[in-house]
Amino acid sequence: MSRLLFRRILLSMNIDPEAKTSEKSHTDILEKDVGKAIRILRKSYQLSISAFSMKTGYSRVHISEVESGKRKATDELVSIIRNVFHLDSSWPFSEEQPGDPDGNKLHHEFSEQEELSSIEAVAERLIALRKELHINQKDFAKLTGISVAIIEDVVYGRRKLTLRRAQRIEDACGIGTEWLLHGDEDAKYHPCGQRMTSFLKKNPEARKIVWEMMEREND
Repeated sequence: MSRLLFRRILLSMNIDPEAKTSEKSHTDILEKDVGKAIRILRKSYQLSISAFSMKTGYSRVHISEVESGKRKATDELVSIIRNVFHLDSSWPFSEEQPGDPDGNKLHHEFSEQEELSSIEAVAERLIALRKELHINQKDFAKLTGISVAIIEDVVYGRRKLTLRRAQRIEDACGIGTEWLLHGDEDAKYHPCGQRMTSFLKKNPEARKIVWEMMEREND
């Protein structure tokens, strides 16, 4: 965070920015600021805490405590929120409020029909994946680390498949989250997710090969 932005945060909270503040106090201020940014984002999408928790995969209590500053927002939570709502890396410390490409505040709300259609499509892809793997629901749950109850809820439309759980399926089955959540057939196999990123970080020769292929494509 820039010094100017931190100074503005202090001033907005009636704290003298020139006064000496303990490291713990600084941390408390930043955590409250992140919580406030999450609350503003949630409100801009007109989402209840329950709806927001379903999208992120975190419990309602967890989100509520983060918003109030009682709980720290982890890097994982921030990363998931950025991915779910397509935010850039400057969020939540950017000075601008979330908005669409024209600079308007976001008031995005899916219709019930669109929401239902999306849930049914994800459920169908999840069933198709399990059949493709030739395993039953119990074995699929064991493979992915997601309980049978949650998988059944997704399959029967009682629960949305969150990004967090889709990433678990990606890591376990090698099937891309973009296909699971949005039906992108080009992103179904060999996904460029966390598993591949971790592998490339540990294998410089593999990174070199990928870079050479990218450079040839750009020529």
